[in-house]
Amino acid sequence: MNETLSIKFDNKPEEIEAAYKAFHNKYTLRRKLIYTVIYLIVVVLAADLVIRDYTNPAGYIAGGLGLGILVFNWIKPVLIRKKMMEGLADLGTDELYTMTLYDDRIEIETEITSADKETEIVEINSRGVFPVEEGSEAAKEIAENPDLVKDETQVEKTVYRLAETEIVMSDVKDLILIFVNRSFIHAVPKRCLGTDEMLAFKAYFEEKGLI
Repeated sequence: MNETLSIKFDNKPEEIEAAYKAFHNKYTLRRKLIYTVIYLIVVVLAADLVIRDYTNPAGYIAGGLGLGILVFNWIKPVLIRKKMMEGLADLGTDELYTMTLYDDRIEIETEITSADKETEIVEINSRGVFPVEEGSEAAKEIAENPDLVKDETQVEKTVYRLAETEIVMSDVKDLILIFVNRSFIHAVPKRCLGTDEMLAFKAYFEEKGLI
């Protein structure tokens, strides 16, 4: 099938966090609200039991459990988001994405490089392995032939076939969000798209009915 459009983008930490919030609100907020109503009813019934008979420990236990679960139900997503952001910071990697749209599929290539790694260039010869010193013959040769230095960038490819995958596009303030199978999300920052690219990108999903 023919390629329709190809775009490159990256994600800032605040964009990843915004995407997570959007995913949570779209797929888990309704369930959380239902649980909130249920546990509020439990707390109210427990309070009524305590008022009727303050010596009955069942009312205190039920009320405490209901209130505890109710609070945890709302705090848990915040804790997960905080842990996720800390994990991304500790990972110390930069990711550059290339999303290519085809008539029958969407392909995403992820280039992963270290964000803070100091690369040490070494020379391997019959005497062993030695760091390349500035101004040495080896350093001059590398300067003239940069291809001698191995690129350690990792590239991962993901393919979503439209006939087999549930995909939904959502246009929010600064991001275009791509929800995949109710379990994953890609965030395309509008700052990475030109006006024509953005129009073509959104038109692709509208034409495919993926909104």
